[in-house]
Amino acid sequence: MQQGYFSRSWEAFRSTEGWFAKICVLALVAFIPILGPIVVSGYLLGWARDAAWGMDNPLPRKVFGNEDGRLYRRGLFVWIISLVMGLAVFVVVFVCMSLFGLAAGVFSTLFDGAYAAGFLAIPATIGSFGIGAVSLVVSFAAQFFIWIGCMRMSIYDTLSAGFQIGQIWSMIKRDPVGLLKIFLYELVASLLIGVVLAVIWTVLVFVGMIAAMVFVGAADLSGMAAYGLDGFAIMGAIAAILLFLAVVYVSMALGVVLQALVYRSLGYWTAQLNVAAWGSQYDPLPPLQYDMRG
Repeated sequence: MQQGYFSRSWEAFRSTEGWFAKICVLALVAFIPILGPIVVSGYLLGWARDAAWGMDNPLPRKVFGNEDGRLYRRGLFVWIISLVMGLAVFVVVFVCMSLFGLAAGVFSTLFDGAYAAGFLAIPATIGSFGIGAVSLVVSFAAQFFIWIGCMRMSIYDTLSAGFQIGQIWSMIKRDPVGLLKIFLYELVASLLIGVVLAVIWTVLVFVGMIAAMVFVGAADLSGMAAYGLDGFAIMGAIAAILLFLAVVYVSMALGVVLQALVYRSLGYWTAQLNVAAWGSQYDPLPPLQYDMRG
């Protein structure tokens, strides 16, 4: 069973000619409401599908190339799968919280309020932690199902393939550790991106405050405060907006890079499931490639 999905994805990413320009374009596209995320997801998931078929190709040459005619379809289906499964997680968590609250309310009505409150203190605390743990586990599981559902959808080019829970679970059971590694890599990378952006924001705010104090002090000394502060306020506001947009754009670009690496890693993970031997979307999975060699 092959490992090193992220390292292989990074090598494929770096081998792309003009990868920096592609990321810049994708980050700009991501700003477009609704259509932007659809295009980005369709483009990157197509690259992941190539990896699932055993192709070690670089990023597609054109963002809007749509060579196979399925770019927008894939991206729209990714949005639908993520939305539906995300809503399913919300419903599960909401039901658990509602049942817990209902049980506490029934107990309080059956017994004395003060006695019930004291008696329920420890169970309520344990129950709260339990609901939090269940919510976390369900969220992690949903992410795996969304990932594999999107991969199945991209391979079969049908939305229904992304909601075949039985087949998705069969795929996850083949290599849950590999999926967990991809998830942990994404989590660590997201945290690092967050730290980098926080540092950038802190530095910009600090530099802006220093510049403002220096300018105001210089204006007071020169006697030009009455004439210069209004203009400075306008220029400062414009500079702040531009810096804000620049940081948002950088964060969007970093997010696109991470999404590309995650999708490509999922493609490599799927490739080990002998995609070439798959039948229709309703057929069971064939034996793994390494099982066949054995």
